[in-house]
Amino acid sequence: MSDLFTPTAEWRRLPDRYAVVRRLGALLYNVAATIVVTVGVGLFVDWAWAAAAAAAGLAWTTWRVVRAGRWVRSFGYAEREQDLLITHGLWHKQLTAIPYGRMLSVTVESGPIDRAWGFARVELVTASVQSSGSIPGLTASEAAALRDRLITAGEAQALPL
Repeated sequence: MSDLFTPTAEWRRLPDRYAVVRRLGALLYNVAATIVVTVGVGLFVDWAWAAAAAAAGLAWTTWRVVRAGRWVRSFGYAEREQDLLITHGLWHKQLTAIPYGRMLSVTVESGPIDRAWGFARVELVTASVQSSGSIPGLTASEAAALRDRLITAGEAQALPL
């Protein structure tokens, strides 16, 4: 079954240290959300329910922090002659093939946590929402090189208007 989501190609994986960034992001965002929800429930409902909300929030945060490493290891991309393949997912595996000729734009973005660790995300935009894709966790040099390769391949295989 795994052959369905990883066709024969030279697959590139995300760096292992990107899991630290995912863990840190999950920790910061989920703890902040848990605090807001806990205080809101405590002020407007009851502090006993707030304790339950805090426990649920901390359990969810722990789950996200623990599975970040597996999520990073499940992500991969492959540049083939005619298309870019992106695969990811732990429970719901997904494989997306994006033909170079269908790409409309390639963007590189980086949030505050990603920038602090030297990572960026390459986003591909196509005419279809279903075939758009993104590749997170690339170093700045890898992201720039991938962006340039994708733009070159897209221009070479662009469909005539």
